[in-house]
Amino acid sequence: MSDSDDGRRRAADSSTTGESDEVAVERLPPDEAFELLAHETRFRILETLNETDGSLAFSELRERVGVDDPGQFNYHLGKLTDRFVTSSDEGYELAAPGWRVVGAVLSGGYTKALDADPIETDVPCLSCESGMELRFRGEKVQIQCPECDETYTNIPIPAGIFEGVSPDEAPGVVDSWLKRLHSTANYGFCPNCDGKLDQTVLLPGDEDVPEDWETDDEAIVSYTCTRCGFSWYSSFPFPAVLHPAVVGVYHDHGIDMRETPFWNLDGLQADSATVTSSAPLRVEVTTTVGEQRICFTFDEDMNVVEERRD
Repeated sequence: MSDSDDGRRRAADSSTTGESDEVAVERLPPDEAFELLAHETRFRILETLNETDGSLAFSELRERVGVDDPGQFNYHLGKLTDRFVTSSDEGYELAAPGWRVVGAVLSGGYTKALDADPIETDVPCLSCESGMELRFRGEKVQIQCPECDETYTNIPIPAGIFEGVSPDEAPGVVDSWLKRLHSTANYGFCPNCDGKLDQTVLLPGDEDVPEDWETDDEAIVSYTCTRCGFSWYSSFPFPAVLHPAVVGVYHDHGIDMRETPFWNLDGLQADSATVTSSAPLRVEVTTTVGEQRICFTFDEDMNVVEERRD
């Protein structure tokens, strides 16, 4: 999307127009951003500043990056300054966009592939209760049953989250990453580009149902970024369990949702969501906490509109 001839998206300046439809923003076109970062010297500058506490003077930064020609180094540094690097009387520092670029590489999102043998887990299969396996398929991580092929999750996960993680710890790391994914989505941010994320509850037969929807769920939650197009969908109970009303119930019973994997929540299974009305949309999620059986009713916006205890 472009609002100006040079490809940058600009909002109206409220200081000159008296009104503005959005917060002022200037977007660097993707091709220009990649061009700025394409040279290895430029990325090495970002890496060096990332590894440094405080500012570095021009000469010290050039020495650490390992470029002998001051003119050539100044050219590459100038391409980054005011975008990915800030300059002051004290020297040069990494700007917020620079931190994000380095962070993306460290996370493994661009540079690492997942390659390991399947890991046995104590995650119970939702269908046959066999122990599921953690499997790595390119950029995706699957928790899948070796007996009946029931799949708990199958989503791209940055390889970097497994750095320094033992096989026994890997399932818990996947659970924590999935919770972060859903938490970010609940606040309306895309986990890929920080754009606006649309959250939609879908029923079988809806126009926007994903082509690869092969579950028996009565409802799913679909997420799509309006900026970069990143999208995924989830069985209804899993994003529902992170709703404050549900988290609070578990907390009252001494269960910390941050430390308890989804699969260890008694009574909260993939088939525990029931559509009771399509107009207006109402989806009931039933869980058992201790001796208490609780039913939460959600609307199309994933708000709890009713809580019933049996």
